[in-house]
Amino acid sequence: MKAVLGFVLGAVLFSAAAFSQGSLNIKRQAFLSGLSSPLFLTHAKDGSNRVFVVQQRGIIKVVQPVSYAVSDFINLTSKVSQSGSERGLLGLAFHPDFETNSYFFVNYTRQSDGATVIERYRAINNNTVGDPNSGRVVIVIPQDFSNHNGGMIEFGPDGNLYIGMGDGGSAFDPNNRAQDINSLLGKMLRITVDVSGNDANPPYTNPADNPYVGQPGADEIYAIGLRNPFRWSFDRGGTNELWAGDVGQGSIEEVDIVTNGGNYGWRVYEGNNCTNQDPGLCDPDDFDAPIHTYTHSAGRCSITGGYRYRGGLRTFGDGEYLFGDYCSGEFWRFVAPGIVELVENTTRNISSFGEDQNGELYLVGLGGTVEKLVRITASADFDGDARTDLSVFRPSNGVWYINQSESGQPRFEQFGISTDIPVAEDFDGDDKSDIAVYRPSSGTWYVFRSSDSTFQAVQFGISTDVPSAGDFDGDAKAEFVVFRPSNGIWYKMDSTTLAFSAVQFGVSTDKPIPADYDGDGTYDISVYRPSNGVWYRLNSSNGSFSAVQFGISTDLPVRGDYDGDGRDDIAVYRPSEGIWYIFQSGTGTVRYESWGISTDVPVTGDYDGDGRDDVAVWRESNGTWYIQRSSAGSVFAQFGSNGDLPIPAYDTP
Repeated sequence: MKAVLGFVLGAVLFSAAAFSQGSLNIKRQAFLSGLSSPLFLTHAKDGSNRVFVVQQRGIIKVVQPVSYAVSDFINLTSKVSQSGSERGLLGLAFHPDFETNSYFFVNYTRQSDGATVIERYRAINNNTVGDPNSGRVVIVIPQDFSNHNGGMIEFGPDGNLYIGMGDGGSAFDPNNRAQDINSLLGKMLRITVDVSGNDANPPYTNPADNPYVGQPGADEIYAIGLRNPFRWSFDRGGTNELWAGDVGQGSIEEVDIVTNGGNYGWRVYEGNNCTNQDPGLCDPDDFDAPIHTYTHSAGRCSITGGYRYRGGLRTFGDGEYLFGDYCSGEFWRFVAPGIVELVENTTRNISSFGEDQNGELYLVGLGGTVEKLVRITASADFDGDARTDLSVFRPSNGVWYINQSESGQPRFEQFGISTDIPVAEDFDGDDKSDIAVYRPSSGTWYVFRSSDSTFQAVQFGISTDVPSAGDFDGDAKAEFVVFRPSNGIWYKMDSTTLAFSAVQFGVSTDKPIPADYDGDGTYDISVYRPSNGVWYRLNSSNGSFSAVQFGISTDLPVRGDYDGDGRDDIAVYRPSEGIWYIFQSGTGTVRYESWGISTDVPVTGDYDGDGRDDVAVWRESNGTWYIQRSSAGSVFAQFGSNGDLPIPAYDTP
C-alpha cells in the first residue's frame, strides 16, 4: 500500500493506587455519570468552556464550567432512531462562528427508515439552549442496513463540514459501496454548509477541490474506501491532519490519516490484508495504507478513534494520538509509527473520546460515564512519583531534608538562609517540585531546578509580599506570584513569556489561597478572610466571582482536592478542636475529620498517590507526621525536629 538526613526516619511504605505506564501517571477522573448511552463529547469553540455530551437516543446535554451543572441543550428524540445498537443521534458539530451565528449541526439516523440525516439547528437565549423547531435538513443519505452508519461530523480547518460515512452495513460491504465513487457510503464527505440565514439558498455546496467535482463521481466525496469511520478528529495543532479510526470486519482495526482523494482500501483490504472479496484488485500501490493496525486478540473488536493531544497541561506528550477499543476497554497512545503504548485497560465500553476547549481529553463510556484524563500530580513531590514526600526546611542551617517516597531514601540539599520562606513548586514543568525559597529581604526567588540541576534567581516582590506561586496560565509550570497585603494586589510573572500582570483582589488581612477550584487545570486567584470566614475567588475558567462563607477567624485554610474530582475543595483546620472541615466540591457536602491537636501544622498532600489529597498534620514538638491516607489507612512517621518548616504546608495542592 502507499505509505503515508541526620535524624530518625520512620519506615513508611506507600503504594500508588492509580494506573501508570512508563513515565505516565494518568487517571480517569470522574466527570459525569448516570447518562443514557453517551456517544460523544465536544465543545462549542465559543470561549464559554462548556462541554456538550451526545446521548444516543436524541438528547444533547450541556455541562457548565465551575458549577458542573448539567442540563438539556436540545431534545431530538422525536426524530432519532430509538432502537438499533448503531443507530441514533451519532454526531454533533458547532459551526466555527457559533458564538455569533448560533448554528450547530447534528448527525442522526432517522426514526422512520434509518437513513442518515445531517441537520442544522440554531441556539437561542444567548446560545444557552438549542431550538428544536429551527432544524433545516442539509443532506439525507439512505442506508442499506442498520449498521455501519459512521456518525462523526466536524468542521475542518478549511471551514467545511466533514461527514464520516460507513459502507451501508451488513458484512464485507455486499453492495461494494466503499469503492463506488457514485455512492456516498463508505466515504469521507466534505461540504460547504449554508449559514447565511436565507433558506432560499441550497443547504450546501461542494468545495471545488473535492476529487470528483467536474468529473464522474459524487461531488460530495473527499476520500473513499472506508468501512465505518465512527470516530475521527482533526489535529488542532501541527498541520491539522484528519486522523480516523476505521472499524474493521472481523480481524483488523486501523488508524488512517485521511487526505483529499485518498482511497483506504475497503472492501479490497482490511488493514494491510486482502479480504479476497476482490482478489484481482489487491495491489497495495493502489491504496493508502493505515498508519497503525491491531488485530482482534485479547477481546478486541472495534476501534474507537480519538484525538492528537494538544492540551497545555501535559497530560500526554504533544501530538500523541489516543485511541481505544470498544470491546476490550483498552486505550493507547500512538507516539510515532511503531511506537504505541497501552495507557490503561479499563472496564468501559469506549464509545468515544472527547476534547474540551483547552485541548484536554475525556473518555466516554457507553454505560453512562464521562471521565477526564488527567495527570496525577502531588504537592511537595520531589521525585516525580505523584506522591507527596515527607520534607522539611531547617532555617537554622538552610538545609532541606526530603524523604523520597519512591525510593525511601533521604535527600539533603543546602539551599537557603534562616529568613527565607520555602516555596517549593514545579517551576520547570518536569512533574517534580523544585527546591526553592523566597527571600523577603531582597524580594528574590531562588530556584534549584530539578530538570537540569541549574540555579535560577529572579527578583520579583518586596519584603512584605506573601509568595503565592502556582500554575495560573495552564502550562503545567508554576509562575512567580506574590500577594501584596498593603494594596490587595496580586503580581504575576508569566512562566513562559516573563510578562508581568497585576490583579487587585483582596484586602490587607486576607490570606492568599490560590488553587484550582473550578477544575480547569489552572490556578484561581483566591483569598480567605478570617474576619468573616469567607473565601473569595476569581474563577480562571470564565472570569466569574464567587464568595463562600466557610470558617471562622481562628481557622487555618487547608484547600486540597480531597474527593479526587479535579477541583480543590474549600477546607479549614480548626486548631481549637483539632477538626478538619471540608466542603467537598464533587458532592456539595461537608466532611468532618478529627485529626490533630491545637499546635499541629496542617500538611495536606497526596501521600498515597491515589489522586486525592490526604488529611495530615506535622507535630513540631516531636517531629512526627500523622497522615490519614484516603486509600490505605492511617500512618505516622518521625521526620524532622523542632524549628523545622514542613514543606507540604508551603507547597500546598
